[in-house]
This record gives sequence, structure tokens and C-alpha cells, in this order.
Amino acid sequence: MWPFKNKQQPVTIQANSVEIVDDVAIVDVRGQTCPGYLLAINKAVEQLKPGTLARLVITYPPCGEDVKAWAREKQVEYLGLHQDADHWIIEVRK
Repeated sequence: MWPFKNKQQPVTIQANSVEIVDDVAIVDVRGQTCPGYLLAINKAVEQLKPGTLARLVITYPPCGEDVKAWAREKQVEYLGLHQDADHWIIEVRK
């Protein structure tokens, strides 16, 4: 009998939640670090209609520069980063 027969299923990386409020997508990736938050943001934004504003809620501030580079690569408009209480918000427009 092989000891590695009971492998666990791979964990999929996704946003903690994606919610649409007043035509704005709120993508919550709080608690995630590299590369999880970026993979989750990419997956969430891919599903949005062009022109949709997205607010990315993060707790890992270094990801601001990563998201800026990702936005350039994906032709997503990077609108800025600001702190709000115990988290940061990055705004992008698809």
C-alpha cells in the first residue's frame, strides 16, 4: 500500500468575497499575501464587464505596486491606493 494515496485536494486561490455595491465590485482579499491576493484579484476582475470600477480590499500594503504592474499588463486602469482604518483599498477600472 502506498502511503501517499490519500492526497488532499489542491486549494484554489480566490477572493474572500466579491460583492457588487452600487455598480462597484468590492474584491476582498484581506489576509492574503503574495501571490494569493494577485491571483484572486486577477480571477475576480476577469469576470467583470469592461468599464466596471473595482475596489480591492487588502491588508498587505506591498501588493499595491504588484497590482499597479498587473494593471499595466492586463490593460486595467489603476486609479490609486489609500488607507482606510485597518486595511487599504486599491481602485481599478476594467
